[in-house]
Amino acid sequence: MKLIIPKISLNQLSDKEIQLFYTLNAENYGKRLSNDVAEKLAKSTSEHDGLYFSHRDYCGIGIFIQKGTFILSTVYDGYGIDSIIAAFNFKSEFIEWLSNESDQSMSLFGEKFNNQTLTRLRLNWYLEDDYSPF
Repeated sequence: MKLIIPKISLNQLSDKEIQLFYTLNAENYGKRLSNDVAEKLAKSTSEHDGLYFSHRDYCGIGIFIQKGTFILSTVYDGYGIDSIIAAFNFKSEFIEWLSNESDQSMSLFGEKFNNQTLTRLRLNWYLEDDYSPF
């Protein structure tokens, strides 16, 4: 894993944000969910395929695959990869990382705390047959 933009430090959070942080689900996503997400990403036919929100301005965090590299990135205006946060050269590396993350830990990725980050709900939404960011 190549971490390009580090997580937000707990020291940077306000008291209110700290309280919210500890209410977020801390259960790791686990291997099964992470593997299913990686499998779907690996089947992508376009660099714009992936899990992300698509709307004006900042769209939060998305996950993509580009030239075999799994990418965690910020997204703007629904255009896919913007600023790469982390890159994973191997599917196994991505699965291992994602399986040890949780809604709580993912809330610290991105430009602002808990702003359109990856969650278990979004990961499961991505796995639905009719998933579309649009």
